[in-house]
Amino acid sequence: MKNKISRERLSSVGFEKVDPSLLEPAIRESFVRRQHAIELKLDGLTGAEIHRITGLPESEITRFFKRYTALTEEGIFWGESALIPQSRIVSYQRRKPLEKKGSEQKGGMSGALSYTLAKFPTISEKFKAAVFRTDLEYACGSRYDKRQLCNIFYDICAAAGLTAEDWPFNQARGARRTITRYIDKLLNDDFQRAALATGGSIALIHSKVGTGYSPFLESCDVYDLIEIDSYHVDAFFVLNISGDKRTKTKDVISRIWLMAAICRRSNAILATKFVFASEVRSQDLVDLICEAYVGGWAPREILNVKDLRYSELSGMPCYSVPKLRHHIWGGICLDNAMQHHANKVYELALHSLGFSINFGPLGQPARRPNIERLFKRIATKVMHQLPSTTGSSPADGRADAPEKAAIRYQIDVDDALEVMDVYTANYNGTPQGGMNKANSPLDILRDYCANDDLLIPATPESYINSVSLGSSTREVKVTGSIKHGIRPRIKLDQAIYTSTELANSPHLIGKKLTIRIKPHDYRYVEAYIDDGIYLGMLTVEASWRHIAHSVTTRKLVNRALAKKEFQIAEGQHPVLAWQKHLIANASPANARELKRLQEERCDTSQLIPKGQVEIVPEQPSNSVSERWRFLDIFN
Repeated sequence: MKNKISRERLSSVGFEKVDPSLLEPAIRESFVRRQHAIELKLDGLTGAEIHRITGLPESEITRFFKRYTALTEEGIFWGESALIPQSRIVSYQRRKPLEKKGSEQKGGMSGALSYTLAKFPTISEKFKAAVFRTDLEYACGSRYDKRQLCNIFYDICAAAGLTAEDWPFNQARGARRTITRYIDKLLNDDFQRAALATGGSIALIHSKVGTGYSPFLESCDVYDLIEIDSYHVDAFFVLNISGDKRTKTKDVISRIWLMAAICRRSNAILATKFVFASEVRSQDLVDLICEAYVGGWAPREILNVKDLRYSELSGMPCYSVPKLRHHIWGGICLDNAMQHHANKVYELALHSLGFSINFGPLGQPARRPNIERLFKRIATKVMHQLPSTTGSSPADGRADAPEKAAIRYQIDVDDALEVMDVYTANYNGTPQGGMNKANSPLDILRDYCANDDLLIPATPESYINSVSLGSSTREVKVTGSIKHGIRPRIKLDQAIYTSTELANSPHLIGKKLTIRIKPHDYRYVEAYIDDGIYLGMLTVEASWRHIAHSVTTRKLVNRALAKKEFQIAEGQHPVLAWQKHLIANASPANARELKRLQEERCDTSQLIPKGQVEIVPEQPSNSVSERWRFLDIFN
């Protein structure tokens, strides 16, 4: 035999198997006899010998073996499934040309579709594009209508040259059932494209999960993988500028983001951060990573919201389990947002802390299941319960007049921050089910640290301090002129920096310094000369010096000045001028910026010129906030 197929080749390629006990009794006997014949042929017996044992003709044995060793579309042998009586391994292909059919004539149209598609290949190509909506630029939001697809099929056939006497036009109902079955076959053959066409982008996202393949990236233990993402808070909040609970502003904040970092193995929330901006910035991500890594959280001493309490078992990982501070991560899972690809993120993750970054495939949030599940829970149990919620969509949970409700019910943004702080801390101390069973995330972390057989990797405290975690570096040129009496200095974001050492070092004019910037206090920067030698601390010019401010604030102020949105009076601090401008020009964007300034915790204890507007840090008041009472967090 020329084409000899051994059992080894069958096993290496793969073949379809059948359990005879599941077959109907009428066909089971025939199948078993055919199966026995193939087994004997694989053992090397001749056709005559197999005939004597099984009673099957030699020609039938050869035919069955051909079917057995035919390849499927997946590239494996049909195997035992080809031996089932009346089974078909090749779809019916009509070879006889279609003839004209009388009005009352029935039958004679078998294979008409495949014959037509084979004769006119362009019909198949154009119709597949219509079925999967690849020919439409905007189709994801429209209803998937198979009846309309049938009409499109007719138009394509007519364009290909088919007349009223040809199939499908010569059929009483236009062969709609046949065309509909063809549509179903196309959809069933390509699940992913079918999901996008029929269900849109959401269905496509879900289609990428549950494929049967093991994930390439898996976490084996605590802190192997940290999932990080941001969630747009679906609600309006009142902004309290003055800090006086009795006098509320009608300025309303929307478009707030909640960022979170969560351990995939333990399901523990490592850190959260509210972002008061229209979009999350790269610095926000850096701040979140630093907070999660170092762990500076502590429970609030006084809670304004009535009956809001931390549970006895609540807390954040580094607070409740101090051994986890500076625990080295295996990697972080991020989406492909532009700010996540910033150089400062790479610098912090790869070079300073030494863990990998996995961005995952585009448009697949399901690759970060824990963080997505957390945000869904927060939305359902907290944000969507508020009378000022906007819902996740106009049809999903939007309250009536949410902006007015925020003012009427005084849904204060500071109360929201407080509620979320307690909620996340209590979440960590509550069993979440799943693979952790009845253990809370903190229970998993404590058990992990209590295992004396484990070597817990951690970054030395001295190293963390030496690299100034979260800071960024920049190379700048020293300017100045001995001839014109201009002492050496540098310029960062439109502000002059110098020091006693630098001012008295004219030899550095024209040379470059490496500047280390702490993003949350831009008044002071560290300067380094060649070979990393420390030059000293440089201080910003007087106009920017008296109030602590971030790099973000400086850039926003400079941008607004460049656009001539406001002016700074002589002797006025730029941050205070910016603050006054935001209050005088109320808008949702300005309200968010005011809150962001408030969260920066500017050093307002410094002397502030009289007449300037000041953001006063809010004082605890233990006010009654009944609007929060019905949330699950109080139950």
